[in-house]
Amino acid sequence: SFKAPWLGVRASCAKPIVHQRARHPRNGAQAGRMPDEEETQELLDVPLRGGGASTSNSDSSDTEGLGRREEPCGPWRVAYFLMDVAASVLFWYMLLFVYIPDNAVFLVVLAVAMLLWRLYRAYAMPSEGVDEVPYTCGLVTTPCGKEMFLVATIHISPRAPKDVELVIDKTRPDVAMIELDDERLDRMRDRPVTAEQGNAVPRPKLEDLQPIRITKRGSEPFTIHAQRALWNAEWTDKRIQGDIVFDECNSYGLTAGSDELQGSIALMQRGSPNGEFAPFALKAHNAYAGGAEAVFIINNSNSLPLNRVGGGNITGDLQVALKTCNCGFPPIPLLLLPQTEGEKLRDFCRQSGPATSGDLQILADNYPRRTLRLRLCQACALMFSGIGILYGVIQCFSVEVGAEFLAAEEAATARGIPCTCIDVDLNRFWSRLGMTVLPTPCNLLNSLWAWLAFPRVAFQVLFPPRDNIDVVGGMFLHGASFPLKTWIAFLIAGFCASTVTNKILELLGYGATKAAVSSGAIKPEDENVVQAYIMLLVEMYMLPQIYDAVAASRDEAMYQSIVAKSRKMKARRMVVVVGAGHANGILQRARNFGL
Repeated sequence: SFKAPWLGVRASCAKPIVHQRARHPRNGAQAGRMPDEEETQELLDVPLRGGGASTSNSDSSDTEGLGRREEPCGPWRVAYFLMDVAASVLFWYMLLFVYIPDNAVFLVVLAVAMLLWRLYRAYAMPSEGVDEVPYTCGLVTTPCGKEMFLVATIHISPRAPKDVELVIDKTRPDVAMIELDDERLDRMRDRPVTAEQGNAVPRPKLEDLQPIRITKRGSEPFTIHAQRALWNAEWTDKRIQGDIVFDECNSYGLTAGSDELQGSIALMQRGSPNGEFAPFALKAHNAYAGGAEAVFIINNSNSLPLNRVGGGNITGDLQVALKTCNCGFPPIPLLLLPQTEGEKLRDFCRQSGPATSGDLQILADNYPRRTLRLRLCQACALMFSGIGILYGVIQCFSVEVGAEFLAAEEAATARGIPCTCIDVDLNRFWSRLGMTVLPTPCNLLNSLWAWLAFPRVAFQVLFPPRDNIDVVGGMFLHGASFPLKTWIAFLIAGFCASTVTNKILELLGYGATKAAVSSGAIKPEDENVVQAYIMLLVEMYMLPQIYDAVAASRDEAMYQSIVAKSRKMKARRMVVVVGAGHANGILQRARNFGL
């Protein structure tokens, strides 16, 4: 972490034991029960610094490390600060003013020293005579017996899923945790299910589905559980009652509903008869135009999707917006029914006699949702930051991204243990990023402190301590597993993304420089030099701030989520799968504050 230790805190509890490589997996781990999902956004409200976190007295081991944090004394802060200042002055002086006659020799010596240090790290630890987990795995063991195996991955590496499956198989954890939020995991699940996966593919939990009470005179009332649309929570706690109407002339809801839908619940088939454009959002808009209060969609199978429905891509949402002249959410809730129950309702509607009615109360849902306006803003930010270009080019080469997360979920499901998400959602991520790039005094000071800590951090990356995961060494191990196609995609994507960000920085410097030249503040011949300095200053401010938003703040949120969810599940052993950039930040917090 770029956070300087003189800004951090120490824990008053016993320090947990941390190993970069786990050597002693324990057999007979008890399978944890599947918990209710706990939102990471709520976890971010738990204070990390200076105590104040509420704890339960019922189980001291489950609250170990939380709520007992103390600020370090003043002399320690001053000492850390002085060490960082001294190291920073020496580092930048040697980098800028000391002449090294042969850079190649220096780099070779540095590479050899790094290699020798890693060999010492790899083989100096005593072996317990059991199978080892991968080199990219770290272990934290607390005095109360909790264990966290943290697997550091690279999201485009073919090796990453194998490492995750190996760790879960060897350690037999109570729970698996992955660096995703529910929305991103749902997007990754949207792929065909292979025969080999079989029952390993997770199904939606009953408590996540919307119950609907169906009544028809002369028949026994019954309840259907349906998958929700992601925008349904806009009407949380609203009760909807009405007759269910199936329009034979508009059975797929491709056109605006008729007047007979007024005040009722529209029942429709999923999809379209001839492949026409028919997303869920468009069906909801058309039903609302006819006066419907809600929409029931008959699925084409009895298996409901695990994720919320209605989350199409931006292109599809733009088509819906053009057809409906609406960039917001659809104006009524939508529910996807299993095929058997949906067809049963359709048959009821076709029968003469008393009408079939539905009764439901919209459930609360913290699932992330965004209007088209917000999605367009975030998409532009992704593209101009280079991240969207990077992953877009990689996916054009059909390189699978994040396969280790699906591998973790499938391995956990196959072994009957829960798999849960621990990352923040995209809405909170972009909000945090927007706040960090603003040049406030606190952000400026944070960037200055980050650069003071840079030499120490750089040294720890090149020569990682034994209780840290070796990020550089892990990158080489993962890179060795890349096929040629992945290398080509990675290089092209990196070039394209860096070109875009470089042009944006040049644009920032160009405007300021032209204004200074036109006002006479600088000479025309100094224009290029001034523009370069402006770009450099912007980079020096932005890089620590972006790191804080993209990595450090998410490390904090994920650590809090790990602690809270492991406590809720009463898990004693857990496997956590995160990108290599988050590994040491989470380990550091677990090391200081416990699990």
